[in-house]
Amino acid sequence: MQYIDYYKDSQLLYHHNKDVPPFSHEFGMHAHEIYEIYYLISGDGVISIEGTTYPLLADSIYIIRSNEAHYTKLSNKEPYERIILHFYPDTISMLDPKKELLLPFEKRPLGQNNFYPLNAAKQDIIKNSFQTIALQSKTDDYGKRLSVIINLLTILTEIHILNRSATSPAPLPATHPVVSNVLAYINEHLFDSITTDDLCKRFYISRTHLSNLFKTYTSTSIGNYILIKRLVASKAMLQSGISAKETASLCGYQDYSAFYRAYKKHFGTAPKKDASP
Repeated sequence: MQYIDYYKDSQLLYHHNKDVPPFSHEFGMHAHEIYEIYYLISGDGVISIEGTTYPLLADSIYIIRSNEAHYTKLSNKEPYERIILHFYPDTISMLDPKKELLLPFEKRPLGQNNFYPLNAAKQDIIKNSFQTIALQSKTDDYGKRLSVIINLLTILTEIHILNRSATSPAPLPATHPVVSNVLAYINEHLFDSITTDDLCKRFYISRTHLSNLFKTYTSTSIGNYILIKRLVASKAMLQSGISAKETASLCGYQDYSAFYRAYKKHFGTAPKKDASP
């Protein structure tokens, strides 16, 4: 993965990447506790968000909220270049205490209305914002952070305007109705005991058929999807001040050691290290 530009602190992650085919790494299904703005410069393929597949179109924006599982599937036809801006809502809370700018992220069903193709005028505004970030020296941490925050507000404002104008088109192709219903059920009962057999009985489908459908639309298994979503949710709980042991219990783990091992394997750190002081 080639970084053209990069900035990271405890609240923000901004990076501009370009990968030239053939690609040597996977862009598999994942989720994170931080919000994401994904701006595609070039690339051929699709991005799937919670089982809904959107085309990868140059000069388009895709928005992803906390714990919204997603993955990209690329062809080897052209370079894959994108700018990604991750942020925690607290970053802008003082300037937007009513969280108006987060409505496009939060006031929608999982995997719906994530995709915003940009007209020429909007392309200029978004490109200008990212170019302004790029012009700030990488060695000036304070200046870089300031530039990221200022331009993040501009980009969020433009997304908010697009959201209100309802110009986001329907995804192609649509999510499979069974997968959509299963995903909705899992997310509504994320911390309950959920097995594939239980889902098969509830949705009147064979285990093999459900497993195959789920893998096709999410790129992962039901068990792994549930595991990732629970772990990302647990990290948010820890950062909110809930103790590691209580978090494990809330996330459906009866055995803390099992939670500890799963958490450390996924994030590379012990749960207590991510806990809020």
